[in-house]
Parts: sequence; C-alpha cells; structure tokens
Amino acid sequence: MHNGDRAVLRISSGTAVAALVCYGLALPMPHLGVIMAWIVLCQGKPLPIKKGIVVGVVLMATMIGGVLMVPLLTHYPMPALLFTALLLYLLMLMGLAGKSTQAMLLTTALTVIPIAGLIEQSLAIGIAQMMGLGIIIGTVVNRFALALFPPHPTPAAAAKVVLPPESPHQLAFRAVLIVMPVWLLALSNPAFYIPAVMKTVMLAQQTNTLSAKQVGRELVFSTLMGAVLAVVLWFGLSIWPSLLMLVLWLALVSLWVARRMVRLVANRFTPSFWSNAWITCLILFGPAIQDSASGKDVWLASAMRCSLYVAVALYGWACVVILERWHPSGRPAVEATPGD
Repeated sequence: MHNGDRAVLRISSGTAVAALVCYGLALPMPHLGVIMAWIVLCQGKPLPIKKGIVVGVVLMATMIGGVLMVPLLTHYPMPALLFTALLLYLLMLMGLAGKSTQAMLLTTALTVIPIAGLIEQSLAIGIAQMMGLGIIIGTVVNRFALALFPPHPTPAAAAKVVLPPESPHQLAFRAVLIVMPVWLLALSNPAFYIPAVMKTVMLAQQTNTLSAKQVGRELVFSTLMGAVLAVVLWFGLSIWPSLLMLVLWLALVSLWVARRMVRLVANRFTPSFWSNAWITCLILFGPAIQDSASGKDVWLASAMRCSLYVAVALYGWACVVILERWHPSGRPAVEATPGD
C-alpha cells in the first residue's frame, strides 16, 4: 500500500472516530472537535500518544484560560481589543516561524473562547474541553493507524526552489487585519458569529501560504466547495438520520477530500484548498444539525452562513490585494503537502 493511501486511511478513520465520540457524547458544538482532530490528522508525522495527550490537555487548559478575557471585554473593551490584536500578531509570527498547527489552535482559543464566554461561561469551558478532546482523539487514532499501516521508508525529497517569502511581519499584520473585523462583529452577536470567527482564522492562516494572484480563487472557491460538500452530507444524512449514518458519511466524504488533498487524485488545487473546503463544510454542517434539532429553518440559516463566509473570503482577498499594491514584495513560500 502506498504511503498516500495510508495517510488517507488515517485521516478518514480518525475523522470517523472523532465524530463518533464528539456527537455520541453530545458535546457542545461537536463539529469543532472533529475540526481539531482533522488538523492533527493532516500532520505529516503523528505525535507520540503521550505528547499528544499532554498537548491536548495543555491546550484545553489554555483555552479555558481564554474565559478570563470575558471580564476584560465586558468592562475594558478598548484595552481588550488592543491586547487581542497584539496576541494575534505574535501568534501569526509563531505560525510563520514553522509552528503553524500550534499557532492555529492557540489563535482559535484566543478568538473563539472569549466570544463563547460572552454567551455563557459553561459553553466556553465545554468548547475548550471538546477541542482538547479532538486533539487527543486525532493523536491516538493517528498512532494506532500508524501501527496498523506503517509507512514505507522513502528517500528524502529534493528541495523545491521558491521565490523569497514576504516579510513575516507584513504577513502577520495582514492576518490580523483579516481576523479582527469579524471578531469585533462577533461581539455584537456571539451565537451567530462563532463559526464565522473560526472560518476567518482558517482563512488568515491560508493567505500566508498563497500569492496575491492565488488568494481569490483559493479562498472563494474553497468556501463554495465546502458548501457543496455540506449539502452532500445533509442529503446523505437525511436518508436515515442517525449517529451511525452521520459517522459513515463524514468518513466517506473526508476520504474523498483526503484523496485529493494528498494528490492520490490529480487536481489543480492545493492541499490547503481541500483542507479549508472540508473545514468550511464542517462549520456549515455542524450548526445545520443543531438548527434541525431546535426546529429552525435549516436551509435559510445555512444560506445566511454561507453568504457570510463568502463575504469573509472576499474581504480577505481584498485585504491581500490592497496590501500587496500598497507594499509589494515577494511571494510566500510554497506550502508542503499534508500527509505522508
């Protein structure tokens, strides 16, 4: 079996197990746990189980600490805004220094947890616990799958020649500009904008690996692809609404996406495109399940969310183009392909 096939099996099986645990335990916003597991599963080399558990617990504690931002936001909004922007800038620099996964998870903690805390403190703590659980699930499944399907040794790949990257400070500043307006908008309606904040964080990370010419197609098309995948999942689940069907459909569609992400199926899109499309799918599909359970109009709510995410993608594209014209520089380095 090719190493790419092994990577796809790990990603798909890990997604299924994460969905089974998060939805089976009825955790708050369980789709976020599946997203966390996906991020871990897409890493090239799985973490050791002990280290993955430690990372999950530490991240869980860090996210719970994000609840402390709620009183600051409530009583001192301007200092909280400046402090959040500074932390985002430092985390973006951390991601550009080679620790992109840790930076993304911490950025999510910094942005999502305080917003959730404005709704209810227990909700913020529950989301933090669920995200940490998603990381632990991804790590454990990764290690077991690696034991079942050990990768074949491969020769070291030849280094790619890339253009000089942009200034990391400029990229970090650009990412903060993309995240902060949506984050501020979320303060006015936290329950509606939490998924949008998550989507914006992913877009900000994605723009750091793309040139200005690529950004529009990648951000907008990946958002639309995510919407299509969410519709497929919804119709599949409507055949027989149950936890088993939910897990099976998530495993099947993640398998389809992972095959294209690791280049087992030739396509013109980058791995980040497919990863962002799948995350967008989960951000749309997860709330749709909750809307259905509460009796809301699923299609109307989903259409509003999808329109919001497309608007966020267009805004991120505009930020990149405007800043590129204002301060032109080299193209970011080419992104490595996830998986083995």
